Amino acid sequence: MDRIDKFVNNRSPKRTVIAFLAITVFSAILSFILSCKIADFVAHEQLMSYLSTVDSEKASQYGFSSGMSLKLVPIWAKVRNISFFMMLSAMILCAFLWVFFAVHEVFSIYDELELLSSECIKSADKLDNIVSLHGEAMGCVRRISESARLLAGRMVYLDKCIEQERNYISQFFGDFSHQIKTALAIVRLNTDMLAETENLPPKYCEQLSDEIQLNLDSMENLVVQAIKIARLESQAIEYDMQELDLSDTCRMALKRMAPVLRDKQIRTEVNFQQGIKLKHDKGWLCEAIENVLKNSADHSDCTAISVETEENPVMIKLSVIDNGKGIPQKEIPHLFEAFAKKSRDITMKSAGMGMSIAQKIVRNHGGEIIVYSTIGKGTRFEFVFVKI
Repeated sequence: MDRIDKFVNNRSPKRTVIAFLAITVFSAILSFILSCKIADFVAHEQLMSYLSTVDSEKASQYGFSSGMSLKLVPIWAKVRNISFFMMLSAMILCAFLWVFFAVHEVFSIYDELELLSSECIKSADKLDNIVSLHGEAMGCVRRISESARLLAGRMVYLDKCIEQERNYISQFFGDFSHQIKTALAIVRLNTDMLAETENLPPKYCEQLSDEIQLNLDSMENLVVQAIKIARLESQAIEYDMQELDLSDTCRMALKRMAPVLRDKQIRTEVNFQQGIKLKHDKGWLCEAIENVLKNSADHSDCTAISVETEENPVMIKLSVIDNGKGIPQKEIPHLFEAFAKKSRDITMKSAGMGMSIAQKIVRNHGGEIIVYSTIGKGTRFEFVFVKI
């Protein structure tokens, strides 16, 4: 945009010129009034000086008296004209200089805004484009450019978050479809065998039917777990947060997991500090504890699991400790990723999403799960809730 377009298409320069014209008119009026006053003063002083040195009768003969109009004094018009043009010229010169510097400053601001606009457009097209800082420190253009840079930075951050979510969703559904396909393949194979093979022994037919039912149950469990993760991710769950005894929630989780632990011949120990109150949703936090217990039972080859609670002035801790084989340090960062843990459970009851669900539940309660593990000695999962 050239300077003519900037002048024609923007109101600020036109307002400045209009203000200059208004100042010029006002200066002319003010200069005229002041020049008349000055001329009156000079003519009066000259008249009084003349009358004081000349005889009054002689002065009256020439028409001079103290009561005569000052405009009739010869010097009046000359003084008025000189003072008028001098004052008007001075005022117009000051107004012109003001207009010149004001318009120049406005055009400078427009130039900087044009550069900022082009950088913002480039940043919108290519998010890694950096928005520069324009204008003087503490100036309006600088503040706008700082805001534009902050906005561009947040757009880059949001784009990275969206990309991470996209990758997570892609990987999640890839693993999810793999799990479903495995179960469906078994169901389809067994169904075809039941439909196409004649005279199968009743015992063999019952075995195939049990396998179909088992895989259907595993698919149902997988879908339920996926729905839970989706609800937790989208924060679509309303928690019934109440100040409840933490040991009661732990006992409920152990009671629900008792059949699984007995089947795997895992003994349980408890060490609850009495009177620990934690604001939580009993059902959801109980599920998080169950998922950690199930993870230890399915993957650690442990023979004993201990559940402990502890409170101090800073935090509340709930610990699940097993004496299993431990977790390699390089695997701990991936422990809470969906489908990250490979299970040896041929029934597919382990969907691979339990630890991810547990972490999301605990985080939604304002806590965090910390893992300590030693190879050959076992693993300690700590639910840490910092007091505010």
